[in-house]
Amino acid sequence: MFVSVSPCEIYERKVTYEQLYAAIASLPDKQAKRIYAHYFLGMSKGAIAKAEGVNKSQITRSIQAALTRIETFLKKVL
Repeated sequence: MFVSVSPCEIYERKVTYEQLYAAIASLPDKQAKRIYAHYFLGMSKGAIAKAEGVNKSQITRSIQAALTRIETFLKKVL
């Protein structure tokens, strides 16, 4: 089913994606890679931990810290 989207909605989505990208780009490299792996590639925290050779709890803490930083970044720009 095709849903009509207004030009305004398209613009708002584009801006939102750009801001999200900027927020992720502002993260330390390791946190950005973990966010990408978990949320964009769909990897589990356990799989990321295994690939990096670290404990799953480290990945969990790192991702949580990254989400907090993203939230802070977005609050400033929105």
